[in-house]
Amino acid sequence: MKIQEDFVFPVYIYEKTIEEIKLLCKSSELEIFGYLIGTTSKWNGRIYTLIEESLFLLGAIYSHKSYTSQIEGTAGLYQKKFQRIKKKRKNENLKIIGWWHSHPNLGCFLSSTDLLTQKYFFSKEYQVALVIDPFRNEFEFFSLDNNSKKGYKSLSYAVLKKTS
Repeated sequence: MKIQEDFVFPVYIYEKTIEEIKLLCKSSELEIFGYLIGTTSKWNGRIYTLIEESLFLLGAIYSHKSYTSQIEGTAGLYQKKFQRIKKKRKNENLKIIGWWHSHPNLGCFLSSTDLLTQKYFFSKEYQVALVIDPFRNEFEFFSLDNNSKKGYKSLSYAVLKKTS
């Protein structure tokens, strides 16, 4: 495959981060989710995201009727955890890049509930959804797309090894 000289992936994620998320998903037969934390940059007029860490949200409840999860707890608790990550990393530019969640043995797609979550909480141009199916060993990134009948599109990505 020939890649243009000015090509940039919409999403970059560190190998350690994606492996940690996949491990969390494999440890539960239930649907779980968390935040994606990182930065955004622009290159040749294109915005791309660099996902550096994830924040796992405890308290997902599985519903046998609708295959959806709900979160117990307060947003303030997660905001405190996010602030601790920014302080630890000494990087005030870190932000919530999107969210990740598992679809155990269902494949990678955005359900109607996922799409509403993306529209309501993660609607900025750079914000993404990462869906992981730990049973099929698949993962995929998505973003909103008003030009698609589904309302979302799949994104290309690159997994980076951190050298330091």
